[in-house]
Amino acid sequence: MLNTRVERLVLGMLAIIFAGMLGYVLIEKVNWFDALYMTAITLATVGFQEVWELSGWGRLWTIVIMFSGIGIFFLIVGHIAQQAVDFKRYRRFRMAKRVKRLNEHFILCGFGRMGQAIARELKEAGKSFVIIEKEPEKIDMLVEEEFAYVEGDATQDEVLLEAGIERATTLIGVLRADQDNLFLTISARSLKSDLYILTRASIPESIPKMKRAGADNVINPYDAAGVKLARQAMVPGVVDFVELILNRRNLDLTLETIIISNGSETVGKSIIDLEIRKNFNIIITAVEQGNGEANFNPDPHYKFMANDKLIALGITENLERFVQHCEVD
Repeated sequence: MLNTRVERLVLGMLAIIFAGMLGYVLIEKVNWFDALYMTAITLATVGFQEVWELSGWGRLWTIVIMFSGIGIFFLIVGHIAQQAVDFKRYRRFRMAKRVKRLNEHFILCGFGRMGQAIARELKEAGKSFVIIEKEPEKIDMLVEEEFAYVEGDATQDEVLLEAGIERATTLIGVLRADQDNLFLTISARSLKSDLYILTRASIPESIPKMKRAGADNVINPYDAAGVKLARQAMVPGVVDFVELILNRRNLDLTLETIIISNGSETVGKSIIDLEIRKNFNIIITAVEQGNGEANFNPDPHYKFMANDKLIALGITENLERFVQHCEVD
């Protein structure tokens, strides 16, 4: 049974063609091939010369065919447009369901050159993330890359909620303008107080404003690039080694930030007590205490406290085991 609009439209076009041929055969007494040709050039409106001299009734029949063809043509165009709208709506529906399944994820706002580099790094690290973008050409890139995304203005509360900000752990703001990143920070902080917010500032004057607005960290990409180039020039071997550690594509060794939960069995124990090197085969390179005091190369006898932030070096599997050990069962 023909149950789709496409099939009905195709059937309607075939019916018009057959009716046009039959009308010419009966009215003009011509053969079927000439009738088909006349019907085709009438429907196509190409303006070729008539095969024979049309009678008055023949001209009237040509007008009927012409308007019938135009009508069915507009129906087809309308259907194609409707299908495009329906497909876009269906794609957004499926993407919304995909985003709703995310939990403890990253929200990346902006898919420019920096956003694309961040997205590739997050994907390489196996992190769950969603991208917020409003420019159509960037949306096409996101679809091609099969990234989870939300289409809209990242500074709007409803868009951030659609991206699951209440379930996210980190927001990265790399929008084009500093004022947009500032508004984004204000909106995100008002929606979730414990969200870690990392944003970009193109000019140094924007950094204190963003921090006052609630950003945990603000990075000027030009300053960061300049510092990296200077260090690469002064101590290239050290920089290359750090890059080797951080680049997961080259080595399954990484630095990880681990927060000790209140009530975990790690609280009150030292590196020696836990036998971290023996049991987990990782290295604790630094400890940041709850009061902000940083302790690099910590004393093996230092007793870990709740909310201590550890910087640990090791392979991913071992770090994940230690993270579980630092959480509350």
